[in-house]
Amino acid sequence: MNYVVTENGKELPVKTARVYPCPYHRTQLMEYVQCFPEFPVCLRIRSEKKVQSAVVRPMSLGLTVEYENKEMLLRLDRPLKCSLEINGTAEDNLLILAEKKTDERPVTDEHLVFFPPGVHRADIVTVDRDNTTVYLEEGAYIHGKFSVRDCSHVKICGYGVISMEEYPVETRPLYARCIDVTGCCDVLIRDITIMDSNDWSLRICGCEDVTVDNVKIFGCRGNSDGVDVCGSKRVLVQNVFTRVWDDSLVVKALDTGDVEDVLFRRCILWNDFARPMEVGVELRADQVHRVRFEDIDIIHSSTGYPLMGIHHGDRAVVSDITFENIRIEDAPGAQLFDIRITPSFWNRDKKMGCIRNIRFKDICLRGKPGIELLLSESRLQGYSPEHDICGVSFENISLCGKTPGDTGALGLKCQDYVQDIRVSPAPGIPSLEPVGTELTVKEPFQLREDGFYEGILEVLLTNHAGDEREKEVWLKISPEHAGAYRRTRQKVYLPSEGEVRLEYSVVLQPGKYVAALQSDDPEIQYVWKFLELDWYLADTGVSRPLEFVNYCGQKLGGVRAWVEEESLVLESPLLLRKDCTFVLYTAAPVRRQPEEVVFSVEETDFGQVPAVIEGNHGLETAPQLRCPLEITLVFKNEPKVGEIHTFTIKGGENERLLIPLEELGLSGKDRHFWMEIEARLPEVEKLRYPYTLFHSVSPLTTAHMYGNCRIMKKGERYDTI
Repeated sequence: MNYVVTENGKELPVKTARVYPCPYHRTQLMEYVQCFPEFPVCLRIRSEKKVQSAVVRPMSLGLTVEYENKEMLLRLDRPLKCSLEINGTAEDNLLILAEKKTDERPVTDEHLVFFPPGVHRADIVTVDRDNTTVYLEEGAYIHGKFSVRDCSHVKICGYGVISMEEYPVETRPLYARCIDVTGCCDVLIRDITIMDSNDWSLRICGCEDVTVDNVKIFGCRGNSDGVDVCGSKRVLVQNVFTRVWDDSLVVKALDTGDVEDVLFRRCILWNDFARPMEVGVELRADQVHRVRFEDIDIIHSSTGYPLMGIHHGDRAVVSDITFENIRIEDAPGAQLFDIRITPSFWNRDKKMGCIRNIRFKDICLRGKPGIELLLSESRLQGYSPEHDICGVSFENISLCGKTPGDTGALGLKCQDYVQDIRVSPAPGIPSLEPVGTELTVKEPFQLREDGFYEGILEVLLTNHAGDEREKEVWLKISPEHAGAYRRTRQKVYLPSEGEVRLEYSVVLQPGKYVAALQSDDPEIQYVWKFLELDWYLADTGVSRPLEFVNYCGQKLGGVRAWVEEESLVLESPLLLRKDCTFVLYTAAPVRRQPEEVVFSVEETDFGQVPAVIEGNHGLETAPQLRCPLEITLVFKNEPKVGEIHTFTIKGGENERLLIPLEELGLSGKDRHFWMEIEARLPEVEKLRYPYTLFHSVSPLTTAHMYGNCRIMKKGERYDTI
């Protein structure tokens, strides 16, 4: 344990919740204390590490920490939930749940399901009678799920824990959703803690008159949403804390009726993956309307996802959705807003709806404070004249203390069938004056004799303001750690109504890259450039091996390749290792169709770089931006290759191998093909992603990052290919 916590000299039990933080190599345990003090109270906290700085999130609480060496004092004057984070990182934080008990043990309910302190293997607890109370006394820890069906006047309350940690993902068809309430009315869910749900944590489906209050939710698996309100009416979700590995607060409709009068308020959200607030994707109803998210703190959203999103492809008319008084802290590279109508994997309706009257008001991006990466472009995108987006207002938006006055300053892209968009600046704070940016290839990338490419990128910064300004920028090329170029930050002095040009000499091995201008100043407009550099398979005698390099900067070694006598030749010292296996993946090239994915790498998942698709208007950042699964599955964006051929090479014998092209699904006529090479070694088995030459995160099923290979015959020059 990292912390010892005492209240008035009495040591409090420090508990743990399993979480799955970026960069997703393994789950971890987050420590937390739950207490019920008399307020005001002073908590004394001892850390295993020396405390050099400390912050309490959400910062809107206005709490400060007194600290010296390893000791901290935190004074609380009211019930609250907060994350205590030391030394500038959320890693090894301490979550504090200081509560005031609202419920005593029930004694007069008509039907009572009671769990006393202790561990209980309950499996599935079915509630199907009216006037039932399920009570989890403090100290109760239940393994299982609560299934509430077709009844009225139901309570699930108490300060115990319901967990699915003992139910593996294979049991999801039976053990999914710790709390699943369907077809009910007059339901109260209060005070409990939900742990490690197998699929969504708490679902309200086809219900009326439901209150969810003071619930704490921790999730570490895929699809471990916080609260999903599906096809329900008059639902209040308040005072909830989530730390989950998917969306936190969600509205859907699953053919269980319309959605109306849903309010989420006074919640604290921590998303290790996916979206804090989302309406969609499944909206199978006639109406989804009168939904409000208000007075909400996003303390961490680390993967660049949309923070406030509406994603739609079913029949509903989505209208009167409000996001108000939203405070955003640690969300590097995120989209603030994303509203999109498009078909997707999850849609079932044969017809498509529209989106009307969306309001964003009093949205404050504070940062940590300040930002680490530029925000991604926000987006509004309809589908057709009948399935459009109409009436979206942005009022009183604050980005690190400055307010945008139009869509350009807001970083908002309005694409296709979008109308009546209004941006109103916040009164009383400085205007955000964006610096115009362009990123171009000044000198085309030329193939050198060693098989690598060299070129020059140019950044143009334009100051439209009437005064001089100083900014700090840097170039960032993804995949991470690839290539040689100037990575350091650079201060730039921008003259009034003037411009500055920056040049970057870049050396890259063959592959696919996104180069982007980065800054910690939201007045710098995010700009990027996609680069695709072919791999010419020719033995020049001096070509350098292509390196295996991952997001963490680890290097395994490299491999050379060329074609001779209808065989692919591979040469690598790694093949001398008995514990090494190479897997080759090959596919015939296909023409990219609109919306198909072009680029996504390991750090796309981690929020460091958006994915890129072949959009209707050329290359553009992908829907959802950061999740390869959603990009390739939900939105069906994967290139439609006919077949991916695999070929496995066991190491331990020869440094050089010849592989007949026909064994790779190729022929002598195929002078252009796609290929990826995976190196399987013990040191990379614990990593989330395979170690591949061109950074494919799932090479067996997705071909978009494969190297674009071209075979050269003797005597040919590069410029004749």
